[in-house]
Amino acid sequence: MKWSKNAIIGIPVAHGQLINANLSSLLRPNSVIVDHLGNIYMSNERNHQITRWLPGTTKGVPVVGGRNAGSKSMELSYPFDLSFDRQGNLYVVDAGNDRIQKFIIYL
Repeated sequence: MKWSKNAIIGIPVAHGQLINANLSSLLRPNSVIVDHLGNIYMSNERNHQITRWLPGTTKGVPVVGGRNAGSKSMELSYPFDLSFDRQGNLYVVDAGNDRIQKFIIYL
């Protein structure tokens, strides 16, 4: 849900119960972080991706991973947690691959 300041009703921006339903569908979201520009990032565990919502938008866009699990450098398998460093690099706990990956995020 997206909540504007002083709102009494939220706007749905992401939802889902089905694996691979669409790019904004969620299935077992785990971690949510916000970067210095106000972009929201969420790990979407069962869809094996990290999704970003830009300020003012209602649809998320995958920035890392895809619809299926994988072990290549831009693929994820059950991403669990997220963090940014001071330079804005995104770190992802890629639980299914027993690794932590670092990504440079471009807007």
